Amino acid sequence: MERGCGPRSDARTVRATDPRSGATTAPRASSAEAGSRSRSAHLPSLTSLRFVAAALVLVHHLVIYAPTLTVVSQLASIGYVGVTFFFVLSGFVLTWAWSPETKARTFYRRRFARVYPVHLLFVAVSTGVFAEQLNWGALPANLMLLQAWSPDDSVVRSFSAVSWSLSCELFFYATFPLLVRGVLRVRRSLLAGAAVLVLGMAIGLLLEIRDPALGLLIFHLPVFRMIEFVCGSLAAAAMIRGWSPRTRVPWAAAFVATSYLSLLILPVVIGYRLEDRWAITLAMVPSCVLLITSSARVDNEGGRSILRHHLPVRLGQWSFCVYMAHPAILALGAPWLGSRDLVLAGLACIAVVVAVVLVAWLLYANLERPVERVLRGGGPARASTLRAFAPVELGPPPVVGTAHHSVGGGAPGFAGGLGSAPG
Repeated sequence: MERGCGPRSDARTVRATDPRSGATTAPRASSAEAGSRSRSAHLPSLTSLRFVAAALVLVHHLVIYAPTLTVVSQLASIGYVGVTFFFVLSGFVLTWAWSPETKARTFYRRRFARVYPVHLLFVAVSTGVFAEQLNWGALPANLMLLQAWSPDDSVVRSFSAVSWSLSCELFFYATFPLLVRGVLRVRRSLLAGAAVLVLGMAIGLLLEIRDPALGLLIFHLPVFRMIEFVCGSLAAAAMIRGWSPRTRVPWAAAFVATSYLSLLILPVVIGYRLEDRWAITLAMVPSCVLLITSSARVDNEGGRSILRHHLPVRLGQWSFCVYMAHPAILALGAPWLGSRDLVLAGLACIAVVVAVVLVAWLLYANLERPVERVLRGGGPARASTLRAFAPVELGPPPVVGTAHHSVGGGAPGFAGGLGSAPG
């Protein structure tokens, strides 16, 4: 049983009255007790990790255009597992920040404000950069973010090719207000998460045995990719109830790296098939959960971490625009990236990465943040933009309800990452 799920965690917080102001305040508590009763609305480490995952996706796509970088190409060949990190992160952050008082209409408006302005911009950009490759019949599905449901890969990766993952996120958002009520009722959340993951693996294997083509479909099918989202959501529920990971962040990061390298080598040993990508992404879920929860624990306790420094947090704030902008910039830089001269190709890669980060910064400052603020209709700032901790007092646990290289193989839209949570 998770710590904090026993009878003691069900007791309501005893409050005292401040004799000077008359305000109701919570009594002081030990750090162990505080972990089960309050949580910070600001998790800067998770914001920073968004950029690390975005960089992995960027390199995964970069080496498609720069085949002379053979060693980097091999290391980044399964960079699409960034999808797992972001889907898990999305489920974790939205559940962590969820308030039963949040109306579904408000939640959906905030999701729209977070995703659509930048998405629509790059649908427009793609009409110029990828004009000769466009499937115009897929435009309606792209505009409505429904393309990931199509079995036709030319539809899934049409226009803003990487936004297939936003299509998955849209499905997660649509179901979340109902899903979270069930998740917060689960008492053994970590065990439930493990069961969901095993069940997902079993379903994937059965589908692929029946028809190998189904392995390609479920890689981008929103209802299947929701497995990662649910695992992240259940991990957040466990921490809300008082569970806290004992693993330090460096060891959790080492677990992620070990899992990644193992999955890089294993397919070579047993024989890699394109249809198996879904299994590789699911295999990354445990390490992603551990890194996210370990980092959240440090932030929640106000501990020290390099991930909490200003620069990585800033880069993390720009990560959605890094993700959305990089395919177009890579395509524009293709003539230099594809050079047979290793030095020239290397310099071109550096220049393109710098260009992507600069464009992401400009878009974040001049489009993403100001437009989102207007569309959200005012209200509190997003969690990733808060400058100070904002602890949320909790009583008892909530009772709710009285090796395919394609530009579309990258990480999901960062719409569910830290900073997209309702706040």
